[in-house]
Amino acid sequence: MQELIVRYLEELKAMGCSHHTMKMYAYHLKKFECFCQERGIDFRSVNGKESRAFRGWLISQGLAPKTINTIISAVKAFYDFLLEEGEVKGNPITRKLRVVEERKLPGFLIPEQEEALLEHFKKLPRHVDLAFRTMLATGLRVSEVAALKSADIFQQKGRVFLRIRQGKGKKERIVPVTDPETARELWELKQEKKESVFGVSDATLKWHAWRIKKETGIDFHTHRLRHTLATKLLARGVGIDVVQEVLGHENINTTRIYAKTALQKVFDLAAPAGEDAGEIVVFQTR
Repeated sequence: MQELIVRYLEELKAMGCSHHTMKMYAYHLKKFECFCQERGIDFRSVNGKESRAFRGWLISQGLAPKTINTIISAVKAFYDFLLEEGEVKGNPITRKLRVVEERKLPGFLIPEQEEALLEHFKKLPRHVDLAFRTMLATGLRVSEVAALKSADIFQQKGRVFLRIRQGKGKKERIVPVTDPETARELWELKQEKKESVFGVSDATLKWHAWRIKKETGIDFHTHRLRHTLATKLLARGVGIDVVQEVLGHENINTTRIYAKTALQKVFDLAAPAGEDAGEIVVFQTR
């Protein structure tokens, strides 16, 4: 199986998959290889019963439903490859194997958390501080920020925009910088840099995020900055199709999830009950 996994990863590379994607596929397929070895199963003859046993094996390891489904999807794609290569006669992995995932609202930052983090960012090296604030002002993914080049920062009628060339799915898009101070600093940094704007990898930024979480006690990770911008834009009444374009979502249903967290809009819909309305309830999310 190991030789076929290597061939499959080479095929993914030829298709343009990122190093991160290939690394994750290798990890997921290693899980399946371990299962087959542990049970003495020939992967070429896996049937429906054994594929369900694989799902049960993943569940027994205490993995999150989303992780289990990701692994199952990776193994299904691997079998599709094996089928095309004539190594197997059918694909035993079906969508019916997926487990139910709990639907969680995106974890945006409430104002107090955002303020505390912005204050903490000031303790970081200048380029790391600006990288985090750029995520908050643009909704960029951490990988997109790390890949940002000086040439990707440009002005249009005095406003600063970023050209994202390495977005998810290799799709290019133009993103506005919504915070004036961040826009000004990015433009100044552009004059200093010839290539990479921040000069750090996404792994380095994730490490800083982990340190910030430990030092502040806030459940912080880089994607929460993206969630926060999306929620704030929708709360301001920005069209969902515009937010979809800014975030680079292929499917607008992904963007609609953020609409559920625009809680101020929900609050404003409620009619006032008068001065003696009783206790005021504050909307919050985890």
